[in-house]
Amino acid sequence: MQESRLFSFIDEKSAFTLHFLHGGKLIQDIVQVHNIGPMAYEFYRDSILTSMQMLNFMKATENMGFYIDSDEPYFRLKIEMNEKGTMRTLLLPEEFEDFPKTVSGKARVTKAFPNKTPYSSVIQLKDHPAADIVNQALKDSYQVQAKVSVGHADLSVMFSKLPPSKLSEKFEEIIDEPLETFLETHKDLVPEIEKQDFVLKKADESSIIEFFTNKGLTYLGSKEVKFYCPCSKERMAANMATLSENDLKDVFKEKESIEVRCDYCNTIYDINQSELKAQ
Repeated sequence: MQESRLFSFIDEKSAFTLHFLHGGKLIQDIVQVHNIGPMAYEFYRDSILTSMQMLNFMKATENMGFYIDSDEPYFRLKIEMNEKGTMRTLLLPEEFEDFPKTVSGKARVTKAFPNKTPYSSVIQLKDHPAADIVNQALKDSYQVQAKVSVGHADLSVMFSKLPPSKLSEKFEEIIDEPLETFLETHKDLVPEIEKQDFVLKKADESSIIEFFTNKGLTYLGSKEVKFYCPCSKERMAANMATLSENDLKDVFKEKESIEVRCDYCNTIYDINQSELKAQ
């Protein structure tokens, strides 16, 4: 398996879903694009692996942005994705003086659909554990009982309890247990996953499915998760064309063209003044 994939399963006895992200290729591709320093790497990696589990709650044609605006320590994290599984991201600055154990500031979840006004929810953070921000967003923005855990390998696992309406519709007899009890029962799952050949060696989709179905779970499906930036020279030119005439004069300073870099993928575009006049 050459790509990163997000697998979904269901425990029909307890009405919990389990979602497993094998994210090695995704993290590898992002590291090749962004020059992340060693102190920032673990936080950046874990933030990506946990936030990509939000894909499980996205609807058709939906685009979603997850943002952390941290004041202490200062940094800005942006993760944007669509329901098809493509995402782009950036972290500024790309290095920290120390690994952030807690964060004060705010997190934002923005959901957007074509031809509709975007919806945003804001989560205030005060000395909030850095590793738990996505779980707080799931609770506050999605109002679900869910918990995401990250392994030492490039993987994450999310347990999510189906809402009561879904339980009565789909299951006649279930073991109705709280999230905390279910998590305690499966507390050794992530360490066990990390010992499997599909993590230690070459990933194999059928081996992943077999591992979880052997634990009594029913396979629901999977989707590829990959880094992709939809930027283009035309989009860059269109954005620059919104600047005032005086600002454009300052930008070009009697030059015919300038180089513009996309913050998300570091692609550099050569923008000519004549291209802006055509906008």
